[in-house]
Amino acid sequence: MRIGVVSDTHDRGEAVGEAVRLLLEQHVELLLHCGDIESVETVRLFRPIPTHFVFGNWDKDRTKLAAAIKDAGGTHHESFGAIELAGKRLAWVHSHERHQLRQLEHSDFFDYLFYGHTHVREQHRTGRTLVANPGALFRANPKTCIVLDVVTGEIKPIIIPSKVLHSPNGTPADEPTGPETLRPITSIVPPPLPDPVPPDSEDGPNLA
Repeated sequence: MRIGVVSDTHDRGEAVGEAVRLLLEQHVELLLHCGDIESVETVRLFRPIPTHFVFGNWDKDRTKLAAAIKDAGGTHHESFGAIELAGKRLAWVHSHERHQLRQLEHSDFFDYLFYGHTHVREQHRTGRTLVANPGALFRANPKTCIVLDVVTGEIKPIIIPSKVLHSPNGTPADEPTGPETLRPITSIVPPPLPDPVPPDSEDGPNLA
C-alpha cells in the first residue's frame, strides 16, 4: 500500500492540485497532511484522496477547517495524528511545538514519524523510527511531497513542476479506492513518552 505525505500547502491551490494529481498517478490510497493548510478552499482540493490532517501554526480557524475536512471526507487530528497501517505505526505533526516532535521521535514506538513547518525535505533515523519531512508546497525550491510504500519501506520524493496546469476548477477528477487495513493508533496503548524536554523560548504551549 502506498500513502502520500504533504505539508505546508498555505493556500497554494495550483501546487496542491498538481500534487494531488501526481500522487494519484503513484496509486496513493491515503494522504497525511502535516499542517499549515490555512483555508477551507485548500481542504476541498484533497477530496480525491482520503486525507488525514493535523493543524499547524497558520491554521487559525480550526473549527471551520475541521468542518471542511469532514465535508471533504477527511479526518482531522488537532496537532498530533497516529495510525497503524499494514502493521506499521505512523505518526505526524506540524513540529512548531518542537518538544512534541522530540518526544515522539525518541519514544521508540513509531515506525515512521512525519513532520512539517521547516519547508525543507529531509529524513533520518532515530532508533526504530524513520523521521521524514516531505518538504512544502509553498516557499520551497523545489516544491515537494513524498510517497511511502508501507510494505517495502521505500520513500519516493515527488517534485511539483514550477509551472503547473490543472482543470478549470483546480481539482483532479480521478479518485482512488480507500485503504483497507487502516486503524487508529488509539486502539493501541503506547508506552509512556520520555520526560518532556523543556520547550524552547519560541515554542508554543505544551499540548503533548
